[in-house]
Amino acid sequence: MTLMLGRKPAVRPIGLSDLRCYTATDSFPTPPPVFAAPSGVEWGMDGNDTLGDCTIAGVDHLIAAWNVLFGVSDPRPSLSVLEAEYHALSPDDQGCVEATVLADWLSPGLFGQTIAGYAPLDHRNEIELKQGVAFLGGAYLGIACPSSAQEQFAEQQRTDKMIPWTVVPGAQIEGGHCIVAVGYTAIGLLCVTWGSIVEVTWTFLRKYLEEAWAIVSHELAEKGTDTLGLNLAALQSDLAGIAS
Repeated sequence: MTLMLGRKPAVRPIGLSDLRCYTATDSFPTPPPVFAAPSGVEWGMDGNDTLGDCTIAGVDHLIAAWNVLFGVSDPRPSLSVLEAEYHALSPDDQGCVEATVLADWLSPGLFGQTIAGYAPLDHRNEIELKQGVAFLGGAYLGIACPSSAQEQFAEQQRTDKMIPWTVVPGAQIEGGHCIVAVGYTAIGLLCVTWGSIVEVTWTFLRKYLEEAWAIVSHELAEKGTDTLGLNLAALQSDLAGIAS
């Protein structure tokens, strides 16, 4: 099995604050100690064994997670549609910037769907990462992927046992990679990549995580005032300023 990557270096849009700056209370509630990943989901490789489309696969994986968490049935793209969206952003299969993918998801949309907003999370803050997963249904992450992660993934596939991603001294960085957090344990985040759930330890994340994004789905936005106290109007105003 070939394990492709495809995330370009992180870009922080000027004028967009961290998600915590868009809350009326200055902070989200305390997240639960653990948060189970959605079960029974066919995540799919989404072409990331032949293309560097991990950033686009991450969008599909978040839609799949939200369908379970929010009890909706938003359509997931076929492989041909997913690859077409990727090639529109990356004609020469050179990978994508996560912020660019999110801007397209906001408007005009990806796979015929849009989101209500997005903002960075402090990728160095374990609590914020947990809050993004527990209260928004996932976090869109960018890592510098070491060879050890690919090896540990391959071992998990071979043994059919969860093999946590740990720091292996001397492992070489193979490139940038997008993974999607959809749960967490005391050990680390439960993330979707290459069509499977992996457990990415907090130690690994402290070393290799380079960016993290919270995404506000329309399902959450339509609830209006929520337990997060999110000022969606302020967030959307800043996002509009970036696009103009």
